[in-house]
Amino acid sequence: MTIPQHSTSARTWRHTQRVLIVDGDPSGREGLNAFFKDRQWDVLEASSGREALDILDHHGVDVVLLDTAAQGVDGPEILRALRQHARDLPVVIMGRLMTPELRRVWRSRGAMDCLVKPIESQTLSALLGALTPPSGFADS
Repeated sequence: MTIPQHSTSARTWRHTQRVLIVDGDPSGREGLNAFFKDRQWDVLEASSGREALDILDHHGVDVVLLDTAAQGVDGPEILRALRQHARDLPVVIMGRLMTPELRRVWRSRGAMDCLVKPIESQTLSALLGALTPPSGFADS
């Protein structure tokens, strides 16, 4: 039995977690989409920052994966706009270059985490573990 989860972004009840993937690269979105769908997450996709904000106007999400190289994305500006949509919304920054200094800057701006692309499945699994509350049921 799945317990409905509440999304603060759209204030709707649903049974599954939902991720918004913001990446200008279709193959990048495709790989992340497959990973999340294999784990029974609902997946929404955007190729630009503007499209991501439009999606958030109509859909609740549990986490955003934001590629700073996505078309039309000014990373700090879109992160600020995402924070205005939902203050508690976890935003994970993705990029091909992620130095310790960049990680510190992104986190100071409100990013939950920063991942280096291409992202390994183990890294995404660890991220899901941090995002998904325990069910309260022991695995048998």
